[in-house]
Amino acid sequence: MPDAPLGQSAQPAAVSPPPRSRTAQLLAAAGGANAPSEEEVRRALGEPAIARRDGAGAALTYRFEQCGLLLLFQRDSQNTLRLAEAHPSARRAGASAPDLDACVAEAR
Repeated sequence: MPDAPLGQSAQPAAVSPPPRSRTAQLLAAAGGANAPSEEEVRRALGEPAIARRDGAGAALTYRFEQCGLLLLFQRDSQNTLRLAEAHPSARRAGASAPDLDACVAEAR
């Protein structure tokens, strides 16, 4: 195998991670300036197993086969509930919590 030209690596390019699903991208925006509204989240994931409203916020819990997903919402300056936090967790004792992408993949 010939040597790589000076300044270039002979290493293959790193494999980029697979693109996130649209729903995972939506939830990953939690807490940001473009955080989705509660309505947008419900359109993407459907009705939650548990919905709770408390003062200026709300919590939605989704239960999938291998994971649970807790979504916390806060009101913005226009009084719209926006996603503030997204927390995936394992549904089985002793299992490790999946990442957001893996948990959302179960919603499909």
